[in-house]
Amino acid sequence: MMIDLHAHSNVSDGTQAPADLVGAAAVARLDVLALTDHDSTDGWAQGLAAARQQGVGLVPGMEISCKTSRGISVHLLCYLHDPA
Repeated sequence: MMIDLHAHSNVSDGTQAPADLVGAAAVARLDVLALTDHDSTDGWAQGLAAARQQGVGLVPGMEISCKTSRGISVHLLCYLHDPA
């Protein structure tokens, strides 16, 4: 099984729209792709619709920007969370 658990669309700092990113995953023969845009779930609906059409499993996620108490930037990957 081929899986990519960390992909960004143009909703954050990626270069492809969510649907195009899923299409690229299908072409690359990925079975599962996690859409983990920075601090946003805005691409989920488009990504999920494309995933259904392309036959790719989509894990909705997000890369959350955080800072430690010392001000160090940390990015936390989160999967299958409630976007509300």
